[in-house]
Amino acid sequence: MKIGLIVDGQSEVHSLDLVLRRAELPNEIIEVLYSDIQPYAPTPQIVRAMDGNIRILADKQADMIIALIDREDRAVCPGQWAAEIAQDLNKRCSTYGIQRSRVVIKDSCYENWLISDPSVFRGMPKRFTMSDADIEKIISNNADRVDAQHILKRAAIKRNYSKVGDAKKIMDSADPLRMAANSRSFRKLLRELGHPKYRHQSRSPAR
Repeated sequence: MKIGLIVDGQSEVHSLDLVLRRAELPNEIIEVLYSDIQPYAPTPQIVRAMDGNIRILADKQADMIIALIDREDRAVCPGQWAAEIAQDLNKRCSTYGIQRSRVVIKDSCYENWLISDPSVFRGMPKRFTMSDADIEKIISNNADRVDAQHILKRAAIKRNYSKVGDAKKIMDSADPLRMAANSRSFRKLLRELGHPKYRHQSRSPAR
């Protein structure tokens, strides 16, 4: 199956494929495309923002589209919000001949995925110093519950945290299964992509 990803950030465009290519997925990711999705916008506006990229992915013969959207601090249940957006997205995709689409809510943003494999930062001592206290907050399936942007800014050495540049360096070294062990929302993405360890559930880390 050919899958196209539509994301709401440039960091994802430039770095997400770096880790997913090591995830041993059974399906092909044909492209990661950016749409100007505003997470606080009404659902119809969110889906309209993806229209041009849906058309592009249809031309590339995508069988399925997965939209990745930050929850930020929006007071919603990620699953319910994803289902609401998916209902409109399915209709929009079907007009271009794409019969399958999914929505994954990043909880609460892409940076929570970036920190979800803390071992990466031990291998980048000249760029990051992540405290043991912050690592303890992340491990044991807690990466989605912390202020990831604050942790990254605090850990950065010599220069400020770069959303795109540092994301590329982090994802180039991150292990997708270690990320999944600490982030439920990343496990949800792996499940939608057909990863064998999360084909049947993404609530708990694979054993």
